[in-house]
Amino acid sequence: MENNLINASLSTQSLTFRPGTNPASFTVTVNNDSSQFASFQVDISAAGEQRNTEYQWYKLEPELAATKPPGSSTDFQVFIFNTPIPGFVGAVDLKIRIFSPQLGQERRLLLRLTIERDNQPTVLSVELPVRAFQVYPRNTIDVPVRVRNLSQQSTNAKLRFVGVDSSWLSGNVERQFALEPGGYAEVTFQCQPPSVVQSPSQNYPFSIEATSNNGYPASATGNIEVLPVGFVEFDVPQKHQKIPSQSSWLPQRKSDTAAFELIFKNASNLYQEVNVSIQGRDWRKCTYNTVPETANLRLGETSKVSLNVKTQRPWVGIGKTLLLEAKADLLDQRLGTTDPATQTLELQSLPIIPLWVQLAILALIALLLALLLGREPIMHTRSVNSVAFSGNALLALSGSDDCTLRLWKINNGESIAPADIKYSGKAVACDRQQEPQGLLAITDDAVQVSRFMPVENNRVAIGLDSGVIELRNVPNGETTEQLQDQQDPKAKGDRVFDLAFTKNSLYLFSGYGSGKLRLWSRTSVNNQFQLQPQVINLQTLLNLSGFQIRALALSPDDQTLVIAGNFKRFLLWSWNPNQINNKQQNLLVQSLAKIDTRTGITDYVWGVDFAPNSPKILATSDSAGYITIWNLAQCQNVKNVSLQNTISEVDCQPIDSWQVTSKTPVRTLKFSEDGRLLVSGGDDGRVTVWYLTTEYKLDKTKAAEGQTIYQSPKGIRSVDLKGSMILSGDENSQVKLNRVK
Repeated sequence: MENNLINASLSTQSLTFRPGTNPASFTVTVNNDSSQFASFQVDISAAGEQRNTEYQWYKLEPELAATKPPGSSTDFQVFIFNTPIPGFVGAVDLKIRIFSPQLGQERRLLLRLTIERDNQPTVLSVELPVRAFQVYPRNTIDVPVRVRNLSQQSTNAKLRFVGVDSSWLSGNVERQFALEPGGYAEVTFQCQPPSVVQSPSQNYPFSIEATSNNGYPASATGNIEVLPVGFVEFDVPQKHQKIPSQSSWLPQRKSDTAAFELIFKNASNLYQEVNVSIQGRDWRKCTYNTVPETANLRLGETSKVSLNVKTQRPWVGIGKTLLLEAKADLLDQRLGTTDPATQTLELQSLPIIPLWVQLAILALIALLLALLLGREPIMHTRSVNSVAFSGNALLALSGSDDCTLRLWKINNGESIAPADIKYSGKAVACDRQQEPQGLLAITDDAVQVSRFMPVENNRVAIGLDSGVIELRNVPNGETTEQLQDQQDPKAKGDRVFDLAFTKNSLYLFSGYGSGKLRLWSRTSVNNQFQLQPQVINLQTLLNLSGFQIRALALSPDDQTLVIAGNFKRFLLWSWNPNQINNKQQNLLVQSLAKIDTRTGITDYVWGVDFAPNSPKILATSDSAGYITIWNLAQCQNVKNVSLQNTISEVDCQPIDSWQVTSKTPVRTLKFSEDGRLLVSGGDDGRVTVWYLTTEYKLDKTKAAEGQTIYQSPKGIRSVDLKGSMILSGDENSQVKLNRVK
């Protein structure tokens, strides 16, 4: 039998307590009958009690006794100042538990407590289990409330939701119910803020007030945060303005300002202030102010801002069109920007001298010059290898074997003419005299490819026979960067046959006659490209000596790069900008042997292009005159074809394939923006439009052999398509603009 090391006694075996009077007390005496130092603790519970850490009904002195030697005693004074069971009247047993952490034993004693009825007012307790709420307008939240009767008397309680508009509450703002002594109730208020424009995003403090018919009131507080939602609509009814606003036969020198009406509608629950700034291609060519300077938008309110743009008008010329962007900045940006964030504006600035007078003089001069000089039109002096439209289709670019880069202006989509620039230096390129009008740049070697940079459209990249990639400004032709692999001794003279930018202009792919693919990168459009690119040697990976990269194409989503060249094959690279330094690049190779069995070193895939509205639809053209449309989503792996297992052969089923009637090489092709047209050019000198069905098959009901738009006496080297305009460059040194008929 275990020795009892704890001996305890009570100063009394029964006790009477009346709430609202002085506390009742008794003493617990504990003796240390062990042979070691020990401390003691006391815990008291009542029969039928529901423990609640927030409800205290007794107090111990001391709460924790000090460690004492063997044979010593400790007195604990117990003060009862509330009923153990709220609202209870009668006798209840108290269990006194004495224990020692050092001795590992405990002792239990019983005391009979008689609780008498008091005559005090009712005491209510109000509790919010959740005090902070977040909600969007027109959404509903439940606000739970717990009410407890802490007295010994029954009462009728009333709860009232105070602090927010009563229309937010579903049902009555008041709740009434009866509470027994010591009883409690749970009540839920449903709260729903009204519409967006009636519920400003802010904090709404509230309180729950409880009253009874025979006691004191009680309350609890909380907060409802209405979250921001909605948007600020930004609109410009008239996006095109001109100076002067009214045409006149007489000069108007003082007219130099145009006003755009900007409309802002606040469809959010945030009070907003809007400031307007000007950006875009030509923002440096004008000044502006807004009236009012800041637009204040209340909820649901529409405000108008007048944007006054001033620019200097030329005395003569055809005028100029300034492309601007009005950008709206919100003071409170928790909902982002306006919708849309910017609006594109066009400001046409007409010359001070009326255009009809200038045209009459120019026509007379042109007629006299034509009669006196019989001057030939300005053009390249050797084969044109590359043509491209600018992003806004107002300009065109051409690169040639004559070591020049020319800029052309588009006249109302009907014709092209040399741009309004003139080369300021000595206009001699490749040992030939060149016409300075429209001459953007003279290079050190033949230009194989030229591309506008997608984001800015005010810079171009060109690839040269010398292996150099030059980046030049438009329209002054100034060189900003020169890219050449400095770690490859064979890079010099490695001809650059094609270039491909990503849409954000941060990555540039270049393909070379050596079969090498280089990827140049930069961190932002304001920074220069890194000097050392990533290099993939396809001659080594394919084990094909003499393989050349002749064409590149990026899918519309920038995720798949197509690389085409000789041996009648193209490769697919699902590249990842976050893994561009990973040397284990997985490439897929597709042979055109099923289309045409001639797949030697002189058999090429000359042209590749993706359908703009589908990243999996690809068109190719080859040296046998075949045009093939592929669905890359249906390609299946066949086998690995490289020792490093980085290149796999795939089998892609063509959607459709046809051969041009001349059976001569088709060197270039381009999809229309809606994917319903395909334009091609080849050695037969034809610029041909092919009509496609919605399944990207040749629509033989319209023109089975294609519609010839232009016939050149020599081969077509490059085409580009924008809307219904077709731009072509040929071996006859010509750059031509035609339209789809």
